[in-house]
This record gives sequence, C-alpha cells and structure tokens, in this order.
Amino acid sequence: MRHYVLASHAYLSQGFVSALRLIIGEQANLKYYCAYVDEEQEHFKDRILADLAILPPEDEVIVMTDMFGGSVNNELMELIHRNGIHLVTGVNLALIIGILLADATEPAETLLPRMIKEAREGMLYCNEIDMENANPLDDFGEDVYR
Repeated sequence: MRHYVLASHAYLSQGFVSALRLIIGEQANLKYYCAYVDEEQEHFKDRILADLAILPPEDEVIVMTDMFGGSVNNELMELIHRNGIHLVTGVNLALIIGILLADATEPAETLLPRMIKEAREGMLYCNEIDMENANPLDDFGEDVYR
C-alpha cells in the first residue's frame, strides 16, 4: 500500500489538503504536518517518524515538502535512506494532485520524475503567452477565447 505525507512550514500543507478536498475529494492514506506553528508542531519530525513506525514494513511512503534547503525538508532528508520512503520537495498543487491520482502500482522511481516533469510544464509566465495565436482549451475541451 502507498501512503502520502505532506509537510511544510506553517500552514501550507493544511492549505494544500483543503484545496485537494475541494478539487479531488478526500484522500485516503494522506496525512499532513504543519511545522513550527506551535510548540507541538516544532516536533513535527517526531510525529512523522511515529506515524511511519506503525506502517507495515512493505508499505511505501511518498513524503512531499515545500522547499529544498528549508528546515522541513532538511529534517526529513534522513528518510531517503529507508526502504520504501521517497522524498519530493518543491511541491505545488499540480504535482500533489498528479501523485495522488496516479496509478498506485506504478513504481515511485518512475512515477515521481514523470510527475515532477509534468508539474514543471504547468508553470508558465502568462504575460508571455501569445493570446492572438493561442488556442487554450478549458477543462471540457472548448476554446475559451472564441
């Protein structure tokens, strides 16, 4: 079974989960941790480690953090040496949705690089889009600029 963990500075991970619930609904096997918002949250790593310890050893965990080099990610870097745990940083909503909706049987080693590539392609500086020649489609495949 695959489990998902979101960890961030302050309430960003809680905000991601709120948006996820709105867009794709409640997600099983997803936990979030808000670091450094109060005394209890200062020990977010201990809470994550305790939650990981109760999972069956054959289960896989994808841990997602807000930014590389930040204290949240730095504290969780030791997890990459554990079997079945994958750490992804610099997440955005598109990446999280892609990971959560992906085929859970696809190996994380191929899934995660592919999802990261797709999420990067969704990052655009909209002022550079040539709206005269663009044909953007809305969610239903209709031209939204006709």
